[in-house]
Amino acid sequence: MFVCTDNFTRSVIAEFCMKDFLRRNNKTSINVASAGIRANSDISKYSTIHFDIMNKQNIDTYGFTRTQFDENCFDNFDVIIAMSELHRDYIKEKYNRDVPLFNEIYNGEKTSINVGAPDSVDFVDQMNNLVKYFYESMPSIIRNLEQRTAL
Repeated sequence: MFVCTDNFTRSVIAEFCMKDFLRRNNKTSINVASAGIRANSDISKYSTIHFDIMNKQNIDTYGFTRTQFDENCFDNFDVIIAMSELHRDYIKEKYNRDVPLFNEIYNGEKTSINVGAPDSVDFVDQMNNLVKYFYESMPSIIRNLEQRTAL
């Protein structure tokens, strides 16, 4: 499960990119979802450009719903992956559980996945790059997770 703040941008892109990668590679043994630590927030002013980008790349986003992160997530998913230190620290403080960062699983770096402000001049480019980053990372993420759970 991928976790971000509002369960609208980072975790959602990661979820749908992984679902698409799994579908294209006929991997059916992995269940993937996303959640947010504030999934009940007002997102009416948020950009939806990332959905347009994924759909143009034939990444199916059908069935999108926001999910609030809670204790049940630990029971329903073997691995919880935080998009940033904020999410990792929130989970540690509220649930006393350690979860890895996305980049930690992907490339061993303890760095956050950041998202730009919708009013920035290059926001569309940032979103294109973010979707590409997540999609291209999926083979490594899956391989690295399989190696971690095989230990």
